[in-house]
Amino acid sequence: MHRIPEVPEVTLPSLVDAILTTVPPDKLDSVCERLISSGAIQNPDKKKPRWKSLQHSLQSDKPGVFSVIETIVLAVNDSPSKKFASDLKLKVAQESMPLDSRHDSSPPDGFFYPKQCQQRSSKVSWTDVVMPMECHSTGEELDKIRDYAKIMWSMHRVMSNDARRRFVHGLTCENTKARLWYHDRCDVVASEEFDINKGWKHLVRIVLSTLLAPPDRLGFDPDVELLPCDNPSAKPSYDITIYNSDTEKPTTYRTLKVLYDVGVDRMTGPGTRVWIVRKLVDGELIGPSCVLKDAWVDQDRVTEHVMLQHIRKAQPSYAQYFLTPIDYGLAYFSVAAPDNTHKTLRRVELITTSYVLITNPSTTLDKSRMHMDYPTVYPEYPGHTMPTLRQKGYRDFRRLSEHALQHYRIVVEEIGRPVHDLRDWTEIFTAIQGGWEGLHAINLCGYVHRDVSSGNILLVPASGSLGQRGVIMDLEYAKDIDDTSLPHEVKTGTAAFMATEVASNEHHRLLDLRYWQAKLDAHQNQSSLRLKDKYQWKLPPFRHNPLHDMESIWWLCVWMMFRLVPAGQDADEHSDNYYEIFYNQRSQCRRKDFICKSLVFYNRTAHLQEFAPFVSIMETWSTALNEHYCSSYEKHDTSNNHLKNIRVESDVIQASYKHGRAFLQQLEEASRSLSTPPVAFLEQSNDRSFTTCAGDSTALPLMKTGTTKQSTVRPYTKTTKRPRGGSFPRTIKRCKASFSKLTQDERIRAGLTQRRERLFVADTSGRFSVSVELPVCKKARRA
Repeated sequence: MHRIPEVPEVTLPSLVDAILTTVPPDKLDSVCERLISSGAIQNPDKKKPRWKSLQHSLQSDKPGVFSVIETIVLAVNDSPSKKFASDLKLKVAQESMPLDSRHDSSPPDGFFYPKQCQQRSSKVSWTDVVMPMECHSTGEELDKIRDYAKIMWSMHRVMSNDARRRFVHGLTCENTKARLWYHDRCDVVASEEFDINKGWKHLVRIVLSTLLAPPDRLGFDPDVELLPCDNPSAKPSYDITIYNSDTEKPTTYRTLKVLYDVGVDRMTGPGTRVWIVRKLVDGELIGPSCVLKDAWVDQDRVTEHVMLQHIRKAQPSYAQYFLTPIDYGLAYFSVAAPDNTHKTLRRVELITTSYVLITNPSTTLDKSRMHMDYPTVYPEYPGHTMPTLRQKGYRDFRRLSEHALQHYRIVVEEIGRPVHDLRDWTEIFTAIQGGWEGLHAINLCGYVHRDVSSGNILLVPASGSLGQRGVIMDLEYAKDIDDTSLPHEVKTGTAAFMATEVASNEHHRLLDLRYWQAKLDAHQNQSSLRLKDKYQWKLPPFRHNPLHDMESIWWLCVWMMFRLVPAGQDADEHSDNYYEIFYNQRSQCRRKDFICKSLVFYNRTAHLQEFAPFVSIMETWSTALNEHYCSSYEKHDTSNNHLKNIRVESDVIQASYKHGRAFLQQLEEASRSLSTPPVAFLEQSNDRSFTTCAGDSTALPLMKTGTTKQSTVRPYTKTTKRPRGGSFPRTIKRCKASFSKLTQDERIRAGLTQRRERLFVADTSGRFSVSVELPVCKKARRA
């Protein structure tokens, strides 16, 4: 889980109206009257109403709010009329579990769950939890922050463990101060605080709405059915129905195997899941296996199947380098309208209060609620406050998302293996060459891909007249090259493969070009160094161009060179260089120097003696790529539109494509002459290596030694343990508890030392062999 450090506070009425099932006034009044007549609520007409059960709960360890909720549930279920019928039951944990002792199977302090769950199993799983609740008997500020962190964890576990969930509700209460929570793929929000005594009707409304809500208003997707399973540790299987967007015909698919679900590690974002599926007809599986992808995508984007159909039709000679869509469509909310985070999941617009709640339990703040504009400096980004990060393309979680997401599913014919799962160099470069061809077709159609990564290029088996080849996928973030619309909240891309200009959100090569030109002019004129007035060091607005996509392919090749370590490699030196390029806090600057300065490149790759042919080719490629950047930028700078968006001309794109194709062919040929093949790999830690959204907890890439087993762990490792109280999650027992108390530099040094202790590479002639599985973290998205 990537922790969100603050969440916006919204008004209680707007949140209730937006997300809860509407309760007719007569039903609400009926329950309230029953509570009054039974004596459950005392002094209802006076200024100080109070729940009777709270007086008894003060002598117990169980937070009083649960006794109150039990009273409300009892009043609903024991109604003499039959107008109240609920399928939910309330479950209260025997004792509240601290944040740092919880794990994936730890339940929240309390929750509702469907009655039928108790009939099929004695245990309640995360797939059964409805409205998790986290409560504390005191109202101290630190206790509030801890409860906020726990409810975030609980809501995240519900969303990440159950593919049926489109959103989830939550409730926190400290002493008598309660908040309603809500989490979907765009936002996590909490209501303003209310007193459960003075505002007792608010609590009744929340509980009653939950009890009477149909499944879709509790967050369940009516098009996804969870299959019963007797093995609690098994991955859940689903029957998923897709309504084809062209024919409107429904087709049901049964999931057989999870291919990818790391997308749900983040609380917000696409939440991408991918399965191998087969078509289900009258209870029978028919036809060949295929792949189904489920994701929440920007509503203003062209859907992936439309993009695929357009490119395949416009560039038929490149069609083999793309997946073949066979079914697709938007998921619908109650059959009325497509799922949309801002239009259907929420019925009305949320109204913020200009305050945020602190959800990081390791915070040094002494308040759980702060004004939205308080000046926070994040340790992960020294010297930068949130507004600066927002301008650089990082999501500001203090504010509600501006752009809605819609729920989309697509089924494709091919089942391939991503580049990061490949071990044979010939297969690796075959896949990347196919991705390069597909990327060129995208550019020829006037688009940029914007999310090239080791997971978005697949090696697919031979089929029909086509041989084994690489394909490029995940086109939902492709964008028109000439699109000048304002960007969405956060960047698109994968950290390790992101072009350096995309990472810095500026055309830094143009700035360097201007600097050296000014320096040359100063030398020739024997004057002081200064830029011409027309420049004023001001860069044109940043825009993703095709060269950035091509650079991502270059980084992918470099990443694979570091990821698959040849036998006998010096582990310390290899780990140090990889860390400096990809995971150092200042890696953005290091990556820029690595690709732009030959000396830095050779210094960081000098230890790769077995890969010397690769190193030489990659350095030559980087030089050619930088020359293409500079030629485009120089042409732009000498024009009259030097402050407008940079456009890379088609002749430069074509030249860069031909160069890249030639270099990839050289890499494939060079791979055949390697004396030793890449060997298995080192197991990676369950910890995420680093984060890309402001405020996320940062963990260094700690690694453990591997065994003979050929693991297939992807470079995005799913976290399965609950984050501990410190800001640096720890899932390896050897990691000392004092680690979180170190300074930033000490943490870096300590993490590097721990990596060295765990990292080694054995000779291939032995009984086992390992190489390094070097993790990479998914960047947040940007429009």
